[in-house]
Amino acid sequence: MSDTPAANAATPPAIYDLKGLQEFASDKRVRKALVKGGQIDVEMACYEPGQSTPMHTHPRQDEIFYIIEGRANMSIGGVEREYEAGSMIRFGPGIPHDVRNLSKARCSIAFVKLATSLLDAVSAAPKPPPLVRTA
Repeated sequence: MSDTPAANAATPPAIYDLKGLQEFASDKRVRKALVKGGQIDVEMACYEPGQSTPMHTHPRQDEIFYIIEGRANMSIGGVEREYEAGSMIRFGPGIPHDVRNLSKARCSIAFVKLATSLLDAVSAAPKPPPLVRTA
C-alpha cells in the first residue's frame, strides 16, 4: 500500500465528526449509517444507560467496533468484557456478539462491517488477537 495520492484523486475526503453526529433517544438506541457500500458499512450506535443491541451474528462479515464515548459491555464469542472509550475490537464472521450499556452514562460506538472476502483478498492481513478473559 502506498501513501502516494492517485492521479485522479480529485474527490475531497469525507470527514465525520463522530461526537457531533451523536444522537440519543430515551426509548431505544439510535443507529446511524455513515458509509454504505457493497462490501463495507460504517455505522454509529448511541446508547442511553440500560439500552442494548441483542445477541446476533454476521455470517459473512468481519466487524470492528470503536468505543467513542462511555463504556460498553459486550459478549463476543461467549467472552464477557467491558470496553472503555478509545477501545477498538475486531472479530471475524459468525461470532455471536451483543452490546449493552450497563453504566449510568451515555455510550456511543462506531462500527465497520467488512465483507470477509475483503480481508481474504489481502494475504498479509493480520489476524485479530485471541479474546482474553479479564477479571
